[in-house]
Amino acid sequence: MNSGVGAWLWSSGGIFTRAQALDSGESDRTLATARRDGLIIRLRRGVYTPAENYNSVDDAGKHLLHARAALTAQHGQVALAGPSAAALHGFALYGQDLGTVHILRLDRGSSRLRALANHHVVTQDIEADVDTYNGIAAVSPARAVWEVACRSSPESGVVTADSALHQHPELAAPIEDLQQRFAYFPGSRQGRVTIKIADGRAESPGESVTRVQCFRFGIPMPDLQHRVTDGLGRLIGVTDFYWEAHRHLGEFDGKIKYQRLLRPGETPSDCVFREKRREDQLRAGRYGMSRFTWADVIPNNARQSMVNLAEALEQSRRLYAHDRSVIVS
Repeated sequence: MNSGVGAWLWSSGGIFTRAQALDSGESDRTLATARRDGLIIRLRRGVYTPAENYNSVDDAGKHLLHARAALTAQHGQVALAGPSAAALHGFALYGQDLGTVHILRLDRGSSRLRALANHHVVTQDIEADVDTYNGIAAVSPARAVWEVACRSSPESGVVTADSALHQHPELAAPIEDLQQRFAYFPGSRQGRVTIKIADGRAESPGESVTRVQCFRFGIPMPDLQHRVTDGLGRLIGVTDFYWEAHRHLGEFDGKIKYQRLLRPGETPSDCVFREKRREDQLRAGRYGMSRFTWADVIPNNARQSMVNLAEALEQSRRLYAHDRSVIVS
């Protein structure tokens, strides 16, 4: 392919249409050859992106490319909504069908699911909640969180809400306003529960999903990101979860977490060893510790994991709750 398509890529967020390619001197034959050679990816009929561009982004980034492609095929005024808008705003997604783009119709169009795009109809005044972000019309960050909370599983909703509040704590007020404005929005009851669980201190989707399971199975909700110090005020470590009444700490372990904790020149094995040494120091302070992985908090396994946690909390309460030789702040 020639370099004439490059200008279109810069102006359209990394995608180009068949018409733009033909205007740049390409032909259907060269497009077909480029696809066959793995140089370009077809996002939908008549819309493409360079394979290098597609393969360099994560799943949410790929979804946004599909979203841009879907918007090019729309007639009438539309905007990204729900998970698609959340991805545009940079919020974490979990358990979403990233093959489907969520589009809000601003032109009185009908609600439908067609060509991998879910079209939602506006039922109330929407103007104040829609703006242009990075050249794309979408609902506001707060509304994106609220829509995900109402229309997704609790796990999906809390992951996105935690991520949004972690990046932008100031979203708490507009999200609360949306709860009042849309008290009878479809799914609003679930949405309110989701927002109640949400906490911007969470630092990973795994932490968010673990807390959802605690809520679901009646486990006391933990405090987050607790600093553990010794009697001299020296920092021993920061843990993901802390149940103060039980003197029990918790950590979510995941591949992404260890990647985040890697220090310059350190291998993943070095990081795991260092984390294990830190855990030994924490345990030496005489309180309990539970660790969770994705396998522990997925729906099929969560019940048993929470039973185990409840037992561990009670054991820690009996053994350590009276001990204050280590201060948790």
